[in-house]
Amino acid sequence: MASERKGAAKRPPAAVGDVYERLTIIEFLDRRQSRRGEWIPWVLVECSCEKRTRKEIRLSSLRSGNTRSCGCLASETTRARTTTHGDHKTRLYGVWASMKYRCKNTTHRHAHRYSLKGVTVCDEWQDFVTFRDWALASDYMDGKEIDRIDNNLGYSPDNCRWVTKLENLDNRAKYLPADLEEWLHDHARRTDSSPYEVIKEALEAYLGVSRTGT
Repeated sequence: MASERKGAAKRPPAAVGDVYERLTIIEFLDRRQSRRGEWIPWVLVECSCEKRTRKEIRLSSLRSGNTRSCGCLASETTRARTTTHGDHKTRLYGVWASMKYRCKNTTHRHAHRYSLKGVTVCDEWQDFVTFRDWALASDYMDGKEIDRIDNNLGYSPDNCRWVTKLENLDNRAKYLPADLEEWLHDHARRTDSSPYEVIKEALEAYLGVSRTGT
């Protein structure tokens, strides 16, 4: 007698209404060609979070568990980890949050230098703990500021360093004409003002004019 072939039961096909973690299939979309030339089915899903976000994803990513939410799950995990360690109250957490805010908010007063210029935060730094670990291994200390080595590129481990306020100001002061920078130093001395604050205000005003074209 021929022996029966034994194997795992075939997985039933996906259907509208199926729930995978926080995502529910709303609609089956078309097949889209991958980089390898394969035609992959895509679906429209809705997340069960408060925003009820809808997004289009690969069916295979959904069924494999690679995609489990609209992104809210990762955000909640990060908040939970930082809250557990108390990091959300630290200056470093504020630096991280401000960095992300500048790169996402198109109404920020310096949006022309960040979000509207296409400056982004790399994927790995979307997680605060990863950013914190890099910072502590890269000579961070309270009082230092994060500085992009190449201002045309975004925030990433390869393009960032920690500098003092004066170092950061010197790096950005290269945008000022030499005679204007010298005049500002003289003005600070005459008015018994902080050179840092005088140059900082002038620099922000100058960059605001030159970058927006007004």
